Amino acid sequence: MEKITKKAVISLYHDTRKPNADGLYPIRIQVYYGKQRYFPTNIRLSKEDFEDSYKTQKPKGDRLKDLKIELNSIESKANEVVDELKIFTFEKFEKLLFATKISLTNIIDHYNNYIKVLDKNDQTGTASSYSCSINSIKEYINSSRKNPIEVITFDMITPDFLNKYENWMIAQDNSKTTVGIYLRATRKIFNQAIEDGLIDKEIYPFKKYKIPTGKNTKKAIESPDLKKLFNADTKGNIFQEKAKAFWFFSYQCNGMNIRDISELKFKDLHGTYFSFLRHKTIRTTKEDPKPIIVPMTDYVKWVIEKYGNKKGRPNDYVFPIFTPGMDAKERHRVNQNFVRFINQHMKKLANSVGMDIKGTMEARHSFTTQVTRKQGMEFAQEALGHTTLNTTQNYFAGFQNETKKEMADMLMKFEEPKTKGRPARRKQVAA
Repeated sequence: MEKITKKAVISLYHDTRKPNADGLYPIRIQVYYGKQRYFPTNIRLSKEDFEDSYKTQKPKGDRLKDLKIELNSIESKANEVVDELKIFTFEKFEKLLFATKISLTNIIDHYNNYIKVLDKNDQTGTASSYSCSINSIKEYINSSRKNPIEVITFDMITPDFLNKYENWMIAQDNSKTTVGIYLRATRKIFNQAIEDGLIDKEIYPFKKYKIPTGKNTKKAIESPDLKKLFNADTKGNIFQEKAKAFWFFSYQCNGMNIRDISELKFKDLHGTYFSFLRHKTIRTTKEDPKPIIVPMTDYVKWVIEKYGNKKGRPNDYVFPIFTPGMDAKERHRVNQNFVRFINQHMKKLANSVGMDIKGTMEARHSFTTQVTRKQGMEFAQEALGHTTLNTTQNYFAGFQNETKKEMADMLMKFEEPKTKGRPARRKQVAA
């Protein structure tokens, strides 16, 4: 195993492999830290000038003396960057070496750089959330200025600033939940800059300012209303019929998010069940994520047969929502449109039977409530794929597939649980 030095070693390297039209060769910063990497400078020299300036202890003539000073200053700056980094990585070194003082302290630049990383990792939804966060902060600052500001330094984001920003957001009819989402992004940017050694932790504002959480109201639809909604007559409206099908598909398939339905591929189908990994947590789970198992009930099969692609190779999508070749941003846009489609038509269908629902998330909440009541919290946590709920999952071994199939079939019966005696068997509502 190659030994890593305790400190990165800096020197200048004259790359004499390929000269330019004037016969000059580029000067590069050579960094050794277990391995060598080279970083550019804007200087090109002849072999003679490099030897007679940088390589000579006492150069002759003012031109060579000035050249040695310039080269030594580049080397000194690189060493200063190494000294500033608490934990050395080539990536952090490069960022700090070439960053201007303004970009190092400008939180807008830090946001933009992190958004690029998220986009590169296909985390388009999270990238969009971070864009909304910094745009909102910019809008707040510019709301009281004649000339728009393009530089927001970290030290401007104080506890007092955050309190005023929160009040401004609420006055703009934003919920505390939205404020919390935006400011958790800001906190992440602060933490990253401190970890990279780019700002002083003393200016960290979130020790004194508490990010609002908002009321986490998860509305679940009770059994009688679920039955009423399922039996609601779409009156030949193909859009409402399709929206209802996917809403109840989500409900019966472990409260499956619409994004996960959109991502479902033929290779995920295994005869009596299908499996999937949650798109939301696949990149944030440190350990290998555990697949969620969904039994193939009659209703699940019916939705796939009616609205799915008829044939497909293993990597083809089951439903014609995404198409091969779509990039991450396009998939995000199409999925958002499909969610809006379902929500729009489910609201109209619900209104026709005297109900008021918000949208697809209520399918997930309703699943959670029904399963928790009938099978317990442990079953619900496994079915939902909540891998971060370690308290329960550390000792829970899991349920047998037979029990999962029985539970999935039970989801479409919509009866209220009886408190006394053995519940009577009732005919399942036809799909």
